[in-house]
This record gives sequence, C-alpha cells and structure tokens, in this order.
Amino acid sequence: MVFITLIAFIFSLKQYGQHRFLRILSYYFAFFLLAEGMEFYMYISPKGDRFAVLLASLWDDALTIFEFCVFSLLILRYIVGAGRRLAVKLNTVIFFIAEIILFFRTNPRNSIIPLGLLEAAAIVPPCIIYYYELFTSMNTKALKDRPSFWVVTGILCQGICNSSLTISMEYMGRFGDGAYDFGILFYCILFLLLLRAYKSSPEERAVA
Repeated sequence: MVFITLIAFIFSLKQYGQHRFLRILSYYFAFFLLAEGMEFYMYISPKGDRFAVLLASLWDDALTIFEFCVFSLLILRYIVGAGRRLAVKLNTVIFFIAEIILFFRTNPRNSIIPLGLLEAAAIVPPCIIYYYELFTSMNTKALKDRPSFWVVTGILCQGICNSSLTISMEYMGRFGDGAYDFGILFYCILFLLLLRAYKSSPEERAVA
C-alpha cells in the first residue's frame, strides 16, 4: 500500500501542471502517506501505548474528513447545474455536522467505523448527481477519455466496497483483519483509477 501510494504521489507531482482539476490529488496522496506513517508508528510503539493509539485514532478521523473534502471538491468541479452544485455543497455541510456529532458521541471509543460509514453514505449522492449529468448531456466524448469518469468511478467503488468491509470489521470478530486487508486492496484500485485519469486529456468543466 505504501509503495502504490508513493508511486501515485510522485506521478501526481509530475502531472501537476497538466491537469489543473486534479492538482488536489497530490495533497491527498501526501496526506495518505502521513496516515500510513502514523499506522507504522503505532505498530512499533509498545503495546497499549495510549499516546500512539490516540494519535493514530485522531489521524484516521482527520484522514476521513480530509478525504471526503477532496472527493467532494473533485466531483463538484465537474458538475454544471447550479441547483445540483448547491446540492453537493449542502451535502458537504450536512456531512460535517453529522461527523462532529458522531465524533463526540463515540469518543473515547473507536470512532473510525461510524465516521467511515458516514463518509461512504455521504459520498454517494454527489456521485449520482455526476452520473446523472454525464448520461443526460449531449457531449459525445468517450468515457475512457474523461478524467472525471475515472475519478468518480474510483470514488464510488471505493466508498461502496469499503463501507461493506467496515461493517464486516465490526461484526466478523477475528475475521475482521481479513476485511481490513480487502479494504487496502480497494484503496489500491482507487489509486490506480485516479492514475488512469491522468492518462486522459485534461477536461474542463462546462459553463452552466
């Protein structure tokens, strides 16, 4: 996972000047690398180290929120209709309010599972709005040539699959570690689809 994230980060930096709408992915990959560093720090820390556990938990929560912001902004940049853009923004506001409530209700317990499930549920409406505009527009550009299609498809697949695995981690007991490993696999698939978006010609958002 670290290897793929590092490759994605380096590749995004090389493409930074070519894909204006995808520049934020460089910061996302960098943030993800830091999160993996926190996981490694917790792994090498003495068992039961409260500081390491608290730090890893807070960083996971921060990653969840930052990830949702990145995904929402990416989708918003490719949505044209004023009313639909407003819906995406309202969805983001509702997500933040719900995240804050869940965070304080779950702490000091593990909050990453309910926060992760909320993120997955909140990212679906913007994706649906994007697909609605995509398949009702008269633009004949092939899907494989649209960076936005690869980005949104990766986001939607990762959200749906990871939400299912998050539920499994909560209720499958000792099999939860296997669900966690599958979660890493789906993140790898997400990163590969994001990298595929860079291979398409830059796509500018149409004017409403």
